[in-house]
Formats: sequence, structure tokens, C-alpha cells
Amino acid sequence: MNFREQFQGLDTEQLLDYLRLDLADEAKQPLLQVLSARGVPPATIEGILASEFECLQEQRAQQERRLAGVGARLAAFAIDLGAAILAWGLLEANLEARFEGEQWPCATALFCGYMLLRDAIPGQGLGKRMLGLRAVRMPGERRMTLASSFIRNATLLLLFFPDALCIAGESRRRLGDTLARTIVLRAAASDADTRLAACPPAQ
Repeated sequence: MNFREQFQGLDTEQLLDYLRLDLADEAKQPLLQVLSARGVPPATIEGILASEFECLQEQRAQQERRLAGVGARLAAFAIDLGAAILAWGLLEANLEARFEGEQWPCATALFCGYMLLRDAIPGQGLGKRMLGLRAVRMPGERRMTLASSFIRNATLLLLFFPDALCIAGESRRRLGDTLARTIVLRAAASDADTRLAACPPAQ
């Protein structure tokens, strides 16, 4: 059954309710045709579409305000990287006498472990905590898991410059965010009423 046939089985009030939804073009066009065939005035249809467009624009503006800024996310990464390098150096120096030169793999494993899994740390990693940011999984802005943190950060370690440049785009999502289906919000906004769309814009 195509969209037109489905819409013809509904009453006009139900069709007007559907018109208030953000339908895809392949569904909206048959809906408009059925409403027009039933004699619904064009002014009524245009008024509903204009009102819903205005609401959609306002919702998108609210969502945009909740997203973490590019500068803040880059600064958070720099803090995490600096802290991890410092910890790596201290650990290697302290373990050098005990392990006689074999401490490098241990220190490096801890460095990589933190950089890959930091977004799954309760309360987020050091950089995001200091700057009030939080990575969440979509849809539903759920808590990060070890797997999602690993996926979103592995691309940053392997393809730093191409991946980092992606956050300057309109969606502000890195390749890692796309693969892990994550975004980065301001922590103060992560509990706000307006939830982000399933695949919106994010480090």
C-alpha cells in the first residue's frame, strides 16, 4: 500500500495532524494531494506548514546551543593529550630502574588506554570535565560505553588531522562520532528538556 492509499483511509483531522510532522517528501506530496482533493483550503495548509517550519527552526536553534563548541572540544583534547603524555613520562621514569628498560610497553599501553577509553570514565575524562563537556550516545543521549568510547577515539589517534577537521563542518561530527553514533554536549545542557535528533551534529 502506497502513501496515497494510506492517507485516503484517514479522516481529514488525522491528515492535518500528519501535516504537522516533519515528513519526507515522498510522503508529504501524496498527503497534500489528498488534502487538496478533499477541499481543504490552501491557506489552511500553508498556515500549518509555516507554523511547523517555524517550530522546527526554533528546535534546531535550541539544539545547536546545546552542542559543544569546536574550540572547547579541541582544548579538551589538548588537555587530555597533555595529561596523558605527562603521566606516561612520569610512569616511564619511575619504572625504569625496576623494569630495566622494559617499562615502555606498560606506560604506552596505559597512555593508549586512557586516550581510547576516556569518554567512558564516569564524569567524563579530564579535558571534558575541566571544560564542562560530555560525550553521549545517540539516539537518546545515553551514557558512553567502553566500546563506543574506543570506536570514537580510535579514529582520532589513527587519522588525527582528517578526523579533527571534520568537526569544522556543519554537523560538527568527527568520523569517530559517526561510527560510534555519538555527539558532544555542554555538560550543563545534557539534562535539558530539548533532546537532539537521532543523527544530529559533535570531539
